[in-house]
Amino acid sequence: MKKTIAVLCLYVVLGLGCSSGGDISRHARRAATGTPETRSDRTQPMDEAELGRFRTVVDSAEAIFDFGAVGDFLTLRDSLAEYLESIAKNNPSIRSDPDFERILKSLEALDSLGIVKAYARPSPSEMDSLALTIQQWPEYDSAQAEMSDFSFSDTLFPIIENSRIDFWLRYFTGPGKERFGRYLYRLELHRPTVEPILAEIGVPGELICVPLIESGFNLKARSRARAVGPWQFVAGTARIYGLRVNWWYDERRDIVASTYAAANYLKDLYSIWHSWPLALASYNCGEYRVARAVARHKTTNFWKLKLPKQTERYFPKFLATLYILRDPEKYGFTIPKVQPIEFDEVQIKDATDLKVIARSANTTVDGLRDLNPALRRWSTPPKMEIQLKVPMGIGKVCSAKLAAIPPSERITWRKHRIRKGETLSVIASRYGTSISALKQLNGIRNAHRIREGKSLIVPIKGPFVETASTKPQYKTKRRNLNRKAMDKYAQKYAPPANHKRVVYRVKSRDTLGEIAEVFRTSARKIRRWNNLAYRSYIHPGQKLVIYVPDAFNVSKISSTEAARPTSRDYVKHKYVVKRGDTMYSISKRYKVNVSDLLAWNNRTSRSKIYPGQTLEIWQKK
Repeated sequence: MKKTIAVLCLYVVLGLGCSSGGDISRHARRAATGTPETRSDRTQPMDEAELGRFRTVVDSAEAIFDFGAVGDFLTLRDSLAEYLESIAKNNPSIRSDPDFERILKSLEALDSLGIVKAYARPSPSEMDSLALTIQQWPEYDSAQAEMSDFSFSDTLFPIIENSRIDFWLRYFTGPGKERFGRYLYRLELHRPTVEPILAEIGVPGELICVPLIESGFNLKARSRARAVGPWQFVAGTARIYGLRVNWWYDERRDIVASTYAAANYLKDLYSIWHSWPLALASYNCGEYRVARAVARHKTTNFWKLKLPKQTERYFPKFLATLYILRDPEKYGFTIPKVQPIEFDEVQIKDATDLKVIARSANTTVDGLRDLNPALRRWSTPPKMEIQLKVPMGIGKVCSAKLAAIPPSERITWRKHRIRKGETLSVIASRYGTSISALKQLNGIRNAHRIREGKSLIVPIKGPFVETASTKPQYKTKRRNLNRKAMDKYAQKYAPPANHKRVVYRVKSRDTLGEIAEVFRTSARKIRRWNNLAYRSYIHPGQKLVIYVPDAFNVSKISSTEAARPTSRDYVKHKYVVKRGDTMYSISKRYKVNVSDLLAWNNRTSRSKIYPGQTLEIWQKK
């Protein structure tokens, strides 16, 4: 029942419920109600109108994830997967549609197409409005044409009119207004903390809009890509900029530490391009991806670059947010008057029970956790020096009380990894604790059943410092990024000199090798120009960028002629799959590539073959 409701909710969000006729709406209802299908339904091909509706579903799903408007990501993802499978089952011809395989393969990483946070689910009316709004997203070419001659050299973030920006303004003042109002409330809570840090690092104050669109200033926000905190750092980048991420402590959630790290990161990105649009695009999708796009398109104009969908939407979204903050009344908003979060900081150098700190700070453990969302356990981290936040005005008193606690009453903690040959008695003796305390704290029933490599939490009375505490580095840790290094990296992705750019649409049964042969180049170069991994597959309808010499006559290549085997140059075989066959063994038998064999039969590496199936195989004469 729960699954059925989830599927029905998906169809409401994507605007499928109001469709009349056509296989998509019919199969959607059957997927939700369990109504059996007929054989004629399974073999009936989809016409162009139905294919168009299917592509609308795909675009709508991606846009919904981009808005971050759906809280239950896993339910939506699974429901979308079930819907696509039902479409494929009832309409085998849909598998040849380029959108089908693309969206099916990206389901596990759909959050990379958008920003998905654990926010409250929007109301049904908001979801309906959202489904209608996403159909208004402007096409790439039209938005690019509007901005093709625009330069950002005059001012940092000027007021401009653009269909992409207008789209976000309509959304924030329409179906997303209530949600954006909550973001403004949280912004005012943290504004006095964030703005001075941006000024200290020397970056524009307008960058306060970044955590607004990244997380809505939700300090505990977490995406499916495991980006965490208000500034949405992944663990690798966070550690590069001095944020400590471990079992005990996650500084990505700390508003002070993460703001310093993000400001330093954005400053480094700006040092590469000397362009805030490109710096923000790099913050979203990575500086190396932007470098490749700059090399391919030979421009640093953000509006002329072909970037991932989320990144193309990211900077317009930033500008729309900035315009609202500059003149909230114009867009129907009122900046809420709230008491900002203020705090004192107390230096803690070792693991200390939060109950002890809470008593010293005259507050509760929950209040302490609210001020310090970076804390992941019941105590501060061991062997780490941190600046713990306590209520405003209580910092000196708390420090004095903590210093006055005698060592015999202090309790610290360690995480100990069990080594070969160690027993509970050995571990307890080493840390000066008892076996019963170890058993109780770690839920151990049989003291003789502890395994090498497992970890134990060990309570310790009094100060126990094996090594000096590590100090925070988020204020000073930087990277050596510069334009020269980026250009050197991107050289191999730049189009060759005296060559022109050709966009080729992949046809059924095409292979990279055959396409390369037609255009007098190599498959390796095509992969590099299109950022394809060696084992990546191409699909019918996919667009490939190819660079050919200026003298190359492209008109000789018919737009309807596929670069695939023909009876003139190849011999086609029909092979019946036998028990024990694999695509690899069949390819070896006929001395063809596995990728070619898959392409000829409209299959992917995930496709299964069964005895009795017939495969097409082409061999040169």
